[in-house]
Amino acid sequence: MFPNLEAELARKKITRNALAKALDVSPNTVTRKLNGETPIYLEECLHIKQILNVQIPVEKLFSTTA
Repeated sequence: MFPNLEAELARKKITRNALAKALDVSPNTVTRKLNGETPIYLEECLHIKQILNVQIPVEKLFSTTA
């Protein structure tokens, strides 16, 4: 659903389980959000960007196209 985010997660070798732990949510919640089944909120996007420590704009990181 978010190819740029998935690429950054892979580049940083961060699994969805590790991301879930860092966000203090269940892995199932992360999967549903990243698959577009439930909404992902701006605050969550900013937190993920901080976890990844990337300079990519949020709009690009969470774009649904590559």
